[in-house]
Amino acid sequence: MTDMNDPNHGGGYGNWPQQPQQPYPHPHSHSQQPQQHAPQHPYGYPVDDEAATTLLPPVPAFDDAAATTLLPPVPAFDDAAATTLLPPVPPLDDAAATTLLPPVRVSGAMPVAPPQHLGQPPVQQRPVQPQQPSRARHAAPAPQPAAQQAAPAAPPVAGMPGTPLAGLPDAGAGFDPPTMTLKRPGAPAAPPYGSLPAQPTPLAAPVGTPPGRTGSPIIDPGLQPALITAGVAALLAGGAALGQVALALVVALLQLLTAAGWFRLNGMWPARQGILLAALAGLTADVAVLLADSSGDAAAVVGTLGGFFLLVLVLQTFRPSDPKERFYALTVLGSATVVTALCTALLLADWVPAGVGAVALATLLAAAPLPGPKQLGPVLGLVAAVLLGFLAGAPVALGALAGLGALIGRRVAAYDFPSRFVHMTAGVALPLAVAAPLIWMATDLLAG
Repeated sequence: MTDMNDPNHGGGYGNWPQQPQQPYPHPHSHSQQPQQHAPQHPYGYPVDDEAATTLLPPVPAFDDAAATTLLPPVPAFDDAAATTLLPPVPPLDDAAATTLLPPVRVSGAMPVAPPQHLGQPPVQQRPVQPQQPSRARHAAPAPQPAAQQAAPAAPPVAGMPGTPLAGLPDAGAGFDPPTMTLKRPGAPAAPPYGSLPAQPTPLAAPVGTPPGRTGSPIIDPGLQPALITAGVAALLAGGAALGQVALALVVALLQLLTAAGWFRLNGMWPARQGILLAALAGLTADVAVLLADSSGDAAAVVGTLGGFFLLVLVLQTFRPSDPKERFYALTVLGSATVVTALCTALLLADWVPAGVGAVALATLLAAAPLPGPKQLGPVLGLVAAVLLGFLAGAPVALGALAGLGALIGRRVAAYDFPSRFVHMTAGVALPLAVAAPLIWMATDLLAG
């Protein structure tokens, strides 16, 4: 059995037998000798380090001095020696620091002066003396290399004190302070340094956009709607003198104005179906009063109101829309039906000319531009309505209720920033529509 540790048997790691060195054949040599190969161990162990490096040239020991013989000598670092090629640097001064900047010229503004500190006198510019290089820290400075000793003196650097700024363009001709942005053709000029930036111009509102609503939302109808109300009152008085049928025709016109103005006053427009339904309720009440006898005319009005209100409730309940919108539409349509149908009460009253005359007088005085406080017109209108009823021989409450209904209807037509259409419909019809049931109450219910 072979012992791996026995050197005689070639065992062990690193104890392989020495092989005689064979001379390395020269590539140009004509003598070809057979190349001798070292015997390989059958187990495939690595070769010995000494045997593997026999063909390499000898490597000398590493020495710092020998390795750096080709490098030039490095002199000792010294501040004075390191800065000999640099120009002298003057001490930092506000006046000296701003002397290198070219003058800034801005159109329409004064030249910009150097910044000054608050509470200090202005800094006077004085010639800057070149600073002497600092002395060496050691008495004997290190020798300089030949390349540095033979180097010529550095040329003066442009921009240093004492150096003329030749060939530089004028900064005010093509740049704006303080960012020195290049001007472009057609671009607006920058504001002068230190001035406030220009405020942006507010954009104009698009055409057709309503202006912002300011002030009180109550806008009373003017004198023109009051004059039209007086004209409709005169038509009612003439229709009452001609008979029930003529009065019913004028009342139908009043009911159509009331329905249209009420829907527009409540913000629902266009609502043709609602307007037609409310106007149909008023016309049905008029026909029912004309067909009924004297004892059942009031019941005809109440029955018509009940039937149309039930129809409105059914239509709005089964309407495919949002519940909130459905409730709002139900409220507006129901109230429009009631207000329109109550105009039929003029067909039941006895003192129609005196009542509508009181309404017209109260409306005109309330809208007239009278001197004094704003409440003077309505007060005078109410007093005039009472006096008119008293002079006509009507019941005492007729003028007061007719004038009060006229003022209430005019006030309702003034709510929530009403438009001109509202003033020309609701502002005309509501004083008469609100006063119609009150006139009937004053002549029939309170007179008995």
